[in-house]
Amino acid sequence: MSVNIEDLALIGDKLTEDFQFYKNQKIFLTGGTGFFGKWLLEAFIYLNEVPELNISVMILSRTPEKFTFEYPHFSKHKNFSFVQGDVRTFSTSSEEFDLIIHAATDASVELNKSNPELMRNTIIDGAKRICDFADRVNCKRILYTSSGAAYGLQPKSMSHISEGFIDNPDFNSNDAYATAKLESETYFKDNAPCDVVIARCFAFVGPYLPLNGSFAIGNFISDVLGGRDIKIIGDGTAIRSYLYAADLVIWLLRLLSSGKNGEIYNVGSSQSISIKELANKISLSKVKVYVLGENNINTNIYVPCINKAKKELGLDIYTPLSLTISKTINFFEDKLKC
Repeated sequence: MSVNIEDLALIGDKLTEDFQFYKNQKIFLTGGTGFFGKWLLEAFIYLNEVPELNISVMILSRTPEKFTFEYPHFSKHKNFSFVQGDVRTFSTSSEEFDLIIHAATDASVELNKSNPELMRNTIIDGAKRICDFADRVNCKRILYTSSGAAYGLQPKSMSHISEGFIDNPDFNSNDAYATAKLESETYFKDNAPCDVVIARCFAFVGPYLPLNGSFAIGNFISDVLGGRDIKIIGDGTAIRSYLYAADLVIWLLRLLSSGKNGEIYNVGSSQSISIKELANKISLSKVKVYVLGENNINTNIYVPCINKAKKELGLDIYTPLSLTISKTINFFEDKLKC
């Protein structure tokens, strides 16, 4: 099941000025079977069929056969090919690639707790492998999807965290994911054999989002679809923001085409919402919302300042949160009917 044509048309419309950059380009994509990856592949299919950009994509996957079985419409596209392997050790043919999108290594709370060394090694060794690979295939530009976690804990006095925020006194050096993302960014900037643009990604929602993972918004949507009351483990005061997946694709592809070499850009929504407000918005009055935690004065905040991307690259938030939620719920409701 593919995504809504309206979302793909939005992507095409907002990226019109980037068509010439992507025309006839060969892209190597890591993380192509994840949430980001599926959306990028949907966009490339559309951009190949409507403006006919003739983009070819090689997708790195540990289990390509499983992925193409579950999502056959990706495997049928003539411009897509798959290579099996791990991001730390993969090998491919000697063909050249114009662009690399390194979107592997999703944020896994469980892995970060249970095996932090594996989490760290996957991120750092993956960055090293991509830089070596980029040199061998004569890559011109790399987009690295890092994370807002690289800032460390956002100060509660700061409503929006900007790219200029460095040397965080509250940075947790024991957080394998955050420290590895920060270190890998530095490695790319110091060692990439070509231009590299870094996307510090925050929180997102849309079709293909895992509903059983560590993302509160996915869990809430899963509860509504299952007719279960939403139970918030904390006190509901944590502040988040969510960018729609179609908007995310626009941002990532604009960063790759036009972002400044060596620069970091926040990617996400600046429109804040508390977890309790989010749960009430998602519940649609179909289920009840319960807050199980006691009030906590140390409200956790994770919201980016996106002025840099807006001013330098002309990016914006295109899909309001209410529409974002309804589109996501509709996608999964239709999927359940199939």
